[in-house]
Amino acid sequence: MAAEEHVLDINALSAAEFSAETILRRFPQATLEVQETASDKIFEIHFKEKILLKLDKRGARYFFPTRRKRSIKWNMDGTDGLLRVIDFILRDLAEAGYEVLSTANKQLTKRPIHVSRYTQCPICKEKGGIKLIFRGDSLTEENSRISTPVSPAIEINSAEIKCTLCDWIGVREELARKPRKPRY
Repeated sequence: MAAEEHVLDINALSAAEFSAETILRRFPQATLEVQETASDKIFEIHFKEKILLKLDKRGARYFFPTRRKRSIKWNMDGTDGLLRVIDFILRDLAEAGYEVLSTANKQLTKRPIHVSRYTQCPICKEKGGIKLIFRGDSLTEENSRISTPVSPAIEINSAEIKCTLCDWIGVREELARKPRKPRY
């Protein structure tokens, strides 16, 4: 933290203001707009002139595609609860493709999509058929349950996974649940 940067006091600020300031420090390209009403302050976080988050005394509302609900309430179980909610918001921004920083000032990246025997194929909708693709003879007995061999002669165009039930091949991102579109 730079010497000229002031320390945020969670006890002196409202949950919305503390959250907005904390998110702005981790999302340097964003801008903050504050709207004051008679009973509340509303903090809007914008990126490239588009609203992403609206924070008020009840919680945060999302205006970007996410797998989580469109709003999240403040958890007032002490400082740790509010910081956990802020981490959720930053993680959701990273999952949506925005460049945000963690509390250690390292860029947050998207989580890899896990493939298991319960993963559903996007085409045939059956569970248990999705396997990781391995080239040639790199398949061992240990990973044969979650992997399938593919000949080096077969062109798969950077595909990572295959459905053994319907022969679909693709990448892990195609397995992700569809993000919810924000309502305006």
